[in-house]
Amino acid sequence: MQVNTYFKSHFSFLTVVYVLLLSGCQSTPANKSAILLAQQGEFESAKQAIRTDYSPVGKSKLLHYLELGMLNHLQGNYQRSNELLNEAQQIIEDQYTISVSERALALVSGPTYTTYAGKIYHRPLINFYKALNYNALANQSDIDRQAYLDSALVEMRQLDTYLSGLKDRTGGYDDQDQPSGLDSLTEQINNITRPLFAPNDLLKDIEYKDDAFAHYVSGILFERSEELDSARIQYQRAIQAFEGGFAKQYAISDSIVSQIKRDLLRVMEQAGGYDSEVFALRKTLNITKSTQPQPVLNIFQNIGIGPQRKQFNLLLRADKEAKALVMTPILWGTQHEQQAQMRWFQMLYADTSLFDLMQNYATGDIGDVAMGALTKRIPLGPIWDDAVDIGLISALEYGSRISVTYLEPLKQQIKRSEVWVNNKKIADLDKIYSVSLLTLQDALNNANSEIQIALARELVKALTAQKAISATGLNSQFSGFAKFATSVVNAVTASADLRQWQSLPAQVNYVQLPISKGKHVITLKTHLTSGQVIEQSETIQVLDEITLWHTRTFLEQTRVATPESTFL
Repeated sequence: MQVNTYFKSHFSFLTVVYVLLLSGCQSTPANKSAILLAQQGEFESAKQAIRTDYSPVGKSKLLHYLELGMLNHLQGNYQRSNELLNEAQQIIEDQYTISVSERALALVSGPTYTTYAGKIYHRPLINFYKALNYNALANQSDIDRQAYLDSALVEMRQLDTYLSGLKDRTGGYDDQDQPSGLDSLTEQINNITRPLFAPNDLLKDIEYKDDAFAHYVSGILFERSEELDSARIQYQRAIQAFEGGFAKQYAISDSIVSQIKRDLLRVMEQAGGYDSEVFALRKTLNITKSTQPQPVLNIFQNIGIGPQRKQFNLLLRADKEAKALVMTPILWGTQHEQQAQMRWFQMLYADTSLFDLMQNYATGDIGDVAMGALTKRIPLGPIWDDAVDIGLISALEYGSRISVTYLEPLKQQIKRSEVWVNNKKIADLDKIYSVSLLTLQDALNNANSEIQIALARELVKALTAQKAISATGLNSQFSGFAKFATSVVNAVTASADLRQWQSLPAQVNYVQLPISKGKHVITLKTHLTSGQVIEQSETIQVLDEITLWHTRTFLEQTRVATPESTFL
């Protein structure tokens, strides 16, 4: 009874210490501050914030180039944007295979000590924005127009190669047989903890396997350059990906797929030689005969700012009586943040369907996420003795702080977006791509491995410290104090990797309109759930059969950024 009271008093005190330590860990990253400045039109201040906090040669050098590349894109500095995005693309390719030494360093020091390599869905977005930049440059130049258009197609061909490799990897890539480069102590901890955080089968529905949006943009650009066969192939791949699960996974409406089928029909009719395919598509779309081709305008509206990764902390301790590890969330921040942390914890470890929980989380409806005990008990069973033998249980006498990432529920700020042409409403735009859902699903998909690595890292630190204390020959009283002090020090150094490409939009809306050649005033009216309406207008000159126009819509701007849009 005395020992139990002793443990509880130290456990409670250590929990308070951990909470106090967290007060210094909550801050807005520089790239979040930068995009908030950019949405007010303060581009130079935004770029300076990036240069100050992200070195072009440091561990976060990728963010230096990604964020500056996007800021220059928004500012209309298209050539400079592409130069920066080229550097970012090269860094991603160089870091595709993380070195053994870096992987080992992350386990013993922390994820921020490694070179940031980006996310799997970043490469397609780099190609996408570089292609938009090249098209903008083409429209600004008479002499080099075709060269810039050809460069945009080069981006699409590189993108196609990347996506082909992605599909091959997601179908069977397995790195378990690769050498880990870990020391024996870390390997022992991994062997003990690996079964505790094995990926749930439900996570298979949220893996990033292909990119239907990227295929579709490729098709549009190929068709614009009259490369009809390449356009046909990309439209077909887009349809296959959308209907194969991409649309359901990222909540894309059926109207988008129908539009791509009409594009595919148009391309095959123009190319000729696809009579049976054309007949089948007409039947599917309920079109009785071919229509006279006319110019079309493709509008891509990049909206808002993607969600921010935040740090989520847990206290891990050993329950000797139950022979189990116990994880307890350390809630911190505003009431909304604490609520999100609590439900994030339960969403990852609940027995109910992760997909259903994720859908509620993605719509901001966290009231439907089941509440339960704020403790996760992990019975070790037959591997308890292994944990005792290597000193793991003793090292957890005063607990250990584990730090991972989480995302707050996605805010539904947009009610609808309308396109007006020459002061007449023509259509509503539909969501075609969700960076927010990509970010959320990526975080969920990597949550199990992230917490396992974080757990192993903190246990290695605790075990190493314990061995050092034992080597000093201190008596039990001073040894206990030293172990307690070491737990506090380890708590200070625990951290999660919050790095991300923050300047990406939350989502992309899209619509295609038939339009006549000549000048038109294009206006987008974005209706927010707050009742506010954001208007953006530009006069454009339609010269080609296929035209693409894009804009970035910030939802909390006090004045419109310049330029607010780009005519391609």
